[in-house]
Amino acid sequence: MDADSWKKREGRYKKKFSAGKKYIPKLFKGLNLPTIIEQIALLGFAGRGNHNFLGGGQVLLVWDFLEEIMVKLETKRIGKEAVPEQWPLLRTLQFVANYRNKTST
Repeated sequence: MDADSWKKREGRYKKKFSAGKKYIPKLFKGLNLPTIIEQIALLGFAGRGNHNFLGGGQVLLVWDFLEEIMVKLETKRIGKEAVPEQWPLLRTLQFVANYRNKTST
């Protein structure tokens, strides 16, 4: 969560994204990376439409990000396309996505 002003956030995210651009190629050495790396500022809360970009990256709200994940996981049946065990959080979300109609009232 972040209660800093947008001006302060801008400087902080610009610094983070700059470091990302510098180190991402080294972290994924040997892989064919895109020339333009999409950078996202994932925020817990923010006004919609006021700030679409922050520090050079796109602003994405957590609930929108989670919805993207859930929509994708809903199409992956646990019996045939289970998320691997080494990703326990995503695996848990897959169970929620597959069974949320049965658990919601």
